[in-house]
Amino acid sequence: MLRNILLFSLVGLFFIQCKPKADETNAIGPTGDPVIDAISQDIKQHPDDANLYLKRAQIFYDNKAYDQAISDLANVMKLDSTNLRAHHLLADVYMDHNQSAMALKTMQRAAALYPDSIETKLKLTEFQLILKQYDGAMHTLADIMKIRPGDPEALYMLGMVYRDQGKTDLAIGAFQSAVERNPDMVEAWIILGDLMDRTHNPLAIQYFDNAIRVAPNNIEALHAKAYYLQNNNKVEEALAIYKQIHAINPQYPEAYLNTAILQLYRDSLDAAMKELTILKNIDPTNAAAWFYIGKVHQFRGEKDAAKASFEQALKLDDKYDQARDALQELKDQK
Repeated sequence: MLRNILLFSLVGLFFIQCKPKADETNAIGPTGDPVIDAISQDIKQHPDDANLYLKRAQIFYDNKAYDQAISDLANVMKLDSTNLRAHHLLADVYMDHNQSAMALKTMQRAAALYPDSIETKLKLTEFQLILKQYDGAMHTLADIMKIRPGDPEALYMLGMVYRDQGKTDLAIGAFQSAVERNPDMVEAWIILGDLMDRTHNPLAIQYFDNAIRVAPNNIEALHAKAYYLQNNNKVEEALAIYKQIHAINPQYPEAYLNTAILQLYRDSLDAAMKELTILKNIDPTNAAAWFYIGKVHQFRGEKDAAKASFEQALKLDDKYDQARDALQELKDQK
């Protein structure tokens, strides 16, 4: 009982500190965004409706207007200090606003307010992992297992914690346990494939296939398999999957880059340049695109064009050592 009194006293203190001034509820004027402005008008008419502030806060967050989102969430907390959705959103705002300590405190408070919420504890674990608070994450996961033994999401997060610590065997075991309980966990299958690949286990391809079986059009799963095939000299199979990715998402840059690299491997310079040109148009700031464009020019004997492309790659990424080495190589050839 005493613990609960202390807890809510601390929560109350936080919200008093975050309490907006009386006129802040209507302080946001016209923004030019019809959706936000409509909600603002509703707030003027219903200043005690916490859901309206929460709705506007979500839109501000989606548009990276973090200070405005925090202000609206302070109003939500003033009106409804135990609003779980508001706690989760506030934590996300803080994290994306580079206030990770406040994000963690917000999730800890939410977990204290709702000790039986698996969703909240999983989100807290995610934040603890981001901040590399491994002991805290393990403690939170233990709490989840007490409430719901064998929870697949908790096992997945356990695998993430182990993987982040470099404990590969334990990570594999946790992810395997997760997919045993929920075979539809695409991300877990992909990570298992990657971990198997790192340990040179031929089961890797089977795990990538399982991910694709669950979600045939999942770009991440397709890319993971294609990249595995690419690194195991199965060029034609990898190219076929990258082509499939092009059809699913023509704006996905990595498929163009890897296809171009494979075409260079096959000495198909025109095919490589075609892929790189598309990539450059999709993402003009992609330093790798410019580097490989430079390599195509270099292989063609077009030294001036190669030099310009390597220099552009370095302008975009001044730590691109391959581009710097390529430039030096051109200079040495003179």
